[in-house]
Amino acid sequence: MSQALAPARGTARPPVKLRRVFAAAARSEWIKLRTVRSTIWALVLTIAFTIGLGALFTAIEVSRWDTRTPTEVSGFDPLLYSFAGLNLAQLSIGVLGVLVMTSEYSTRTIKLTLGATPQRPVLLAAKVATFSAVVAAIGLASCFAAFWVCQALLAPKHAGLSISDPGVLRAVIGGAVHLVLVGAIAVALGALIRRTAGAVAVLFAVLLVIPGLVTLLPAPWNNDITRYLPNSAGAAMSAVGRFPNLLSPAGGLIVLCAYTAAALVLAALALTRRDA
Repeated sequence: MSQALAPARGTARPPVKLRRVFAAAARSEWIKLRTVRSTIWALVLTIAFTIGLGALFTAIEVSRWDTRTPTEVSGFDPLLYSFAGLNLAQLSIGVLGVLVMTSEYSTRTIKLTLGATPQRPVLLAAKVATFSAVVAAIGLASCFAAFWVCQALLAPKHAGLSISDPGVLRAVIGGAVHLVLVGAIAVALGALIRRTAGAVAVLFAVLLVIPGLVTLLPAPWNNDITRYLPNSAGAAMSAVGRFPNLLSPAGGLIVLCAYTAAALVLAALALTRRDA
């Protein structure tokens, strides 16, 4: 009788491997990302802003080159104007990153997504990883294209740079990394706020409004605070020269990574503790 009541062995379901869950969630996120029009438009705008505005600002500087003083010429940073379009490109990437999360809340498909992947931190990681891979590809392509176009414009004035010059390759890649980290922060904001308008408003405030308000503070507080803001940290990553209101490239990377990690941790906690 005791043998009949003994539990059967070998019938327990094996634990689901998180690696398989992540891979399945990443494939699902890739399908979602590439089948919506907002992705195409946001990425096209990113490329247009990065290359087009960089070329525009560089062409303006070339037209004024003959009126520059020797001091201005010696302090000229070609990449500062080549990557001027990143300020707007990060906004288009940020809006798309917000939509990666909030679009599912607005259509209520988040319940289906969470039902398919109940491991919510894994789901967030899959969303961020998939989106970051796309942004990295677009960011690298557009940053390298902006670099080559702008240096070609500067070549007649002998003011351009070569990709083999010290710090140039690092700066070009740094521009793409800047976009990737801003995109990850945007995804986290979408998970935290859940509403597109609110998350975009917070993102724009962090990237545009707060830096403008900080400049109104008395010196040296304005410069001391500005260099630690996300936008300034990203700018430091794509600069060759050192500017007094910017951190070093490594310092900018550390600061922006810290912002990204903090946002993702808060987003993971919010996803875990709140209902869909």
